[in-house]
Parts: sequence; structure tokens; C-alpha cells
Amino acid sequence: MKNIIKNWKTTVAGIIVGSVAVSVALGYITAEVGGQITSLCIALGLIASKDGNKTEASK
Repeated sequence: MKNIIKNWKTTVAGIIVGSVAVSVALGYITAEVGGQITSLCIALGLIASKDGNKTEASK
């Protein structure tokens, strides 16, 4: 439980991807829409991620 709270962004991403996969499998959304949602989540994740815990510009 401690890791879930510590790594909450990863947990949320897993829940979103899992729910998209289930929605596609059950036919609530098409595979094309599921792929677009997943791509959007990946793009937002890359924007929000840190690069090796660097906070200052390279010298």
C-alpha cells in the first residue's frame, strides 16, 4: 500500500490503461478510440515526467 501512495502517478496510469483495455474488450469503445486515448495518456506522461531527477539546466 505504501508503494501505491508513493508512486501514485504510475498507479493512476495503470488504472487508466486497464480501464481503456476493458472498455475495448467489452465493446464500449472501438480499438481506434482506445488507441487514441492511450496515445494521449502516454504523451501527457512524457510531458509530466522528470529526466533523471534533474532540476537545473546542463552547464
